[in-house]
Amino acid sequence: MTISQFMRIFSILQAIFLLLLPAAFGAEEIKLDLETAVKLALDKNLELKAKREELGIAEGRSIRANLFLQHNPELEGDVSNRRLKKPEEGANRNVPQGGVALSQEFEIGGQPGYRREAAERNLEKVKFEVADFERTLRFRIAEVFFKLLNIQAKIKQAEQIVDLRIRLYEASKTRLALGDIPEVQLSISEFELNRVRSELIGSQREYEEMLSRLKTDLVVENDGKIEIVGDLSRAPPPFSPDKLLKAALERRPDLAAFDRERKVAEAEELLTKAERIPNVKFGAFFGRDDKDNIFGGRISIPLPFFDRKQGELREVLARKSIANLNYLNRRQALEKEIRAAYARFKLAERDLSLYHEGATKRFDESLDLYQRAYQERAIDLADAIVFQNQVIEARLKFIDALTNYNLSLAELKFQAGIE
Repeated sequence: MTISQFMRIFSILQAIFLLLLPAAFGAEEIKLDLETAVKLALDKNLELKAKREELGIAEGRSIRANLFLQHNPELEGDVSNRRLKKPEEGANRNVPQGGVALSQEFEIGGQPGYRREAAERNLEKVKFEVADFERTLRFRIAEVFFKLLNIQAKIKQAEQIVDLRIRLYEASKTRLALGDIPEVQLSISEFELNRVRSELIGSQREYEEMLSRLKTDLVVENDGKIEIVGDLSRAPPPFSPDKLLKAALERRPDLAAFDRERKVAEAEELLTKAERIPNVKFGAFFGRDDKDNIFGGRISIPLPFFDRKQGELREVLARKSIANLNYLNRRQALEKEIRAAYARFKLAERDLSLYHEGATKRFDESLDLYQRAYQERAIDLADAIVFQNQVIEARLKFIDALTNYNLSLAELKFQAGIE
């Protein structure tokens, strides 16, 4: 075996080893921030992929509308046998005869232009509907992501509280050994320790359930490990209700989709009225009759005595009215949604303003202070537990206030159509 052959075999074995290594040691952990999560959702979400396939239906309608002629030419042929009787010759004779005809139907009422207009507006409408689904998906991912950050912060606090309760329990055992406290206080300390451990498990269970929802939207395999990274911010947005409403009227894809639906209905109304004008069919034919060749042309025009598109026109007028009403309703509802979202955001902002920037650090210092006070016998167990529970409750409210602020801000951007 030459050196080159050996190196080639070694390279192949090395590649196989690298492929098998992740399977042997488990899936690689993914560190996921909000921006990456949104990109993954827009790339992999199955609901969005299905929604995008609706573009194919709209494109098919547009292709059909842009054909040079809507009706294919018709080719007809006939063959017959005519029996001639000639008494003077005393014999009968069969004479074969036949012919071919080619005809083409033409629209003369301007239908092609209206049909193309309706198809193009419908394609635009579907594109806006897909954009609106993407907008909704972004908000859904942001909502789940912020809730995960909320639970993550609560888990971190619960772990810290478990550590405090363990130290409190150990201090209680020391003070019991010194005869400083009754045994019942040790039992109370143990009960508090088990309670906070149970709360930690509950938060971890809630985190896994929320993470499973995120994995579904991101189409991540069940064994895929995800680490959520990011912080809950408190930066104030430079928005006013009027600017938000103006942005929504300009950017909201759902409103634009309703507007295109109105234009589709208008084009379909014109198309239906144009279809009341009968199409004309022109044709040419050639026939063979015994010794003669026959050439000619024909024209065919339907006479609209009974069907004058009355039903179709009534239907398209109703669709036009529905489209206009839906657009007006969506526009009115949009303004209410933005003002309601802005009001919720201002309430969340006020709630968060009750907590200063260094609130977390102050909470930690207070917990440690009372922990040391109990260990140094300055306070009893009941006072230590009551105060620590008060600090824990205040810190949980701070975490929820920060989360609600971020959720309200995300909803405000969602309602205004701002990325």
